[in-house]
Amino acid sequence: MDYQGKLITFENEKEACAAFLDARASAGGARIMAPKAVFRIIFLKSVRNAVANILKQEMLAVGGDAAVSIHAVDCSEPTTDVYLLGTLQQHRRLLRKMRSQGIGIKGKNDYSHKFEEYFKLAEEIERVLKSAP
Repeated sequence: MDYQGKLITFENEKEACAAFLDARASAGGARIMAPKAVFRIIFLKSVRNAVANILKQEMLAVGGDAAVSIHAVDCSEPTTDVYLLGTLQQHRRLLRKMRSQGIGIKGKNDYSHKFEEYFKLAEEIERVLKSAP
């Protein structure tokens, strides 16, 4: 039997959903699978090592990954470029996690300012995701 296998890449959720519907998947199933079928690599420049390490851990936790400098672990350089690797679904999960960090931290030793960089990175990741076709 000739299965005619080939590699396919979807540019966006609409394209993925249409392909799944063509394969006779249910409409509900196609909508659920579409964000899992679109892979994105997001580049972030000069991220502080502590934050880059957290991003890598959080991406791993949602099933994606992140490429960072070897110096991010030993902090022998102050910053690293970051490549976040994941599907749209994984990036969206990362954003939800990032936005939930530090909520409700108040009081005498207010650490909320430490999350400002993290929240700005979340905004940048979302901006990049929205800019894709």
